[in-house]
Amino acid sequence: MIDLKSRLRELEDQGTSGISELVDLLIKGGLRAGASDIHLEPGPKATGVRFRLDGVLQQVSETALALHPNIIARLKVLSALLTYRTDVPQEGRIDATKYGGSVDLRVSTFPTIHGERAVVRIFDPRMEQFSLVELGFSQEVEKTLGGLLKRPQGVILLTGPAGSGKTTTIYAALRFIIQSSSAPRNIVSVEDPVECVVEGVSQTQINPAAGLTFARALRSLMRQDPEVIVIGEIRDIETAQIAMDAGLTGHLVISTIHAGTACGVFTRLLDMGIEPYLLTSAVSAVLAERLVRLLCPECKRLAESEEEFEGLEQALGAKAFGARGCPACLGTGYKGRTPIVELLQMNEPVRQAILSKSDTEELALAAKNEGMKTLLADGIQKIRSGDTSPQELRRVLVF
Repeated sequence: MIDLKSRLRELEDQGTSGISELVDLLIKGGLRAGASDIHLEPGPKATGVRFRLDGVLQQVSETALALHPNIIARLKVLSALLTYRTDVPQEGRIDATKYGGSVDLRVSTFPTIHGERAVVRIFDPRMEQFSLVELGFSQEVEKTLGGLLKRPQGVILLTGPAGSGKTTTIYAALRFIIQSSSAPRNIVSVEDPVECVVEGVSQTQINPAAGLTFARALRSLMRQDPEVIVIGEIRDIETAQIAMDAGLTGHLVISTIHAGTACGVFTRLLDMGIEPYLLTSAVSAVLAERLVRLLCPECKRLAESEEEFEGLEQALGAKAFGARGCPACLGTGYKGRTPIVELLQMNEPVRQAILSKSDTEELALAAKNEGMKTLLADGIQKIRSGDTSPQELRRVLVF
């Protein structure tokens, strides 16, 4: 990171003649650091350069505000955007051949009072090539989820905020289904967008401008003799209704829906207007996910003060690890991420709580009484094993 800063300074001194090399340096620097996004945000005095590393924005450097229009113009040229339009948002893609070829570089610009800000999203399809056993789930969750994926029918729902690993889990689940099936199965998906091509799956990307919504695509796919159906996201009652009906009529359905917890998914679907009896009959399980950063193995240290335990002393005992920061982790103290999850299976107590339209807290109590491990409990286990820190768990779960 220090080398990147010093080289940026050298290119700044060259003025506009060094813009092309400066932009290349930013993109290559983001790729080397393993960033998922490169942010260029103009301020009143300078342009902030930040990388999103392991889900968290990190300040990298600043560039002279006078060069900002030229930097944005260069990004627009690379992504085939209109350089003369600075008053409207634009989106494009950069040919990644010169940067390695295997990544997808998506550029988004947006006008602000100090000039256009830009974000380069770095998508590496290889990051989606995990198998179910490589995701980092506990053995119990991995075994249970594998059993659910072998069933011929039912609805499996994933929930969590954007960037919590839901899509990666779905692709891993699809590979598991393909590899564990004794005979070929007709597997179809409707996504927004298709982020990774999976051999053996007929994948479709929705196009709302042309009228191809999730609901319309699913209605047509039901006439295509599907066995396994993946729905990118349940956003409305029509899509939810089709998913539940499919899960009841001999299809295995996997989808995502936004909710705070696994139990919150049922509250969300009930609020949409799905009947309780339909939920209890169709839904097999709900998996809630978050991603926490892994402590850098090169520099992690034992927690030194009571404050570092973040109020979890009773659950953790006397031992926990904290972040320090070193060149290996670019000074962040963390390197890589791992999931924390809660898996809620449909059982009789949970079924009765849903049928009586119990609130989320009552439903959560019924699930925990039946052995459901919460996100917090799974996170505490990750701390005990030295994978992450109490501070990181608090950042993610805000407890």
